[in-house]
Amino acid sequence: MSDSYDWDTAYKNHSFEHWEFNYPSPELSALVATGSFKKNCKMLDVGCGGGLDAIFLAQSRFNVIGVDISPTALKIAKRRAKKANVKVDWRLGNILDLPVENESIDFVTDRGLFHVVEDKNRQTYSSEVHRVLKLHGRLLIRGASKESSTGDRFNPVTEEAMKKYFSSTFKIGPVLPLPLFSTVGVMDGRIVVLRKTK
Repeated sequence: MSDSYDWDTAYKNHSFEHWEFNYPSPELSALVATGSFKKNCKMLDVGCGGGLDAIFLAQSRFNVIGVDISPTALKIAKRRAKKANVKVDWRLGNILDLPVENESIDFVTDRGLFHVVEDKNRQTYSSEVHRVLKLHGRLLIRGASKESSTGDRFNPVTEEAMKKYFSSTFKIGPVLPLPLFSTVGVMDGRIVVLRKTK
């Protein structure tokens, strides 16, 4: 996939099932369960899609912003948040120009966004996340481990990519294997946690 992929049409046509899921991502749930976050933590879900992870974080009593490029995805997310009786600050926007204030976020979660960002835009992704994170704030990335999976083209999450785009301003954790679940199956993925150091 490229940055020009028509995400809104995918949501309008209900052709997003291969990245959708029916519950919060297990790895995010596990991280919250460890008590790793302060009570008033401000969190940002980039590429939030239908909003399930952002809603879970709001249910866990965090302050949450969900950003997506698709107006239709945000309509789905808003409907789900209303049904769950939680408040999320939904914002229409692009990872390359986040509609989020400087140094206002404690934690950024990315499930499947970095792996669709082309190389030419990955440095901007890194710069934008760095801009919105507070010092020592963390970024959780989960994405494909291979270039091609389930018929899509992915720009994989690798140690090399982490070093190339994040090493100057983040401490990079290990890039570990992780199954990425969706309603249509499981994809071989990778997970990494990065911490802003300057």
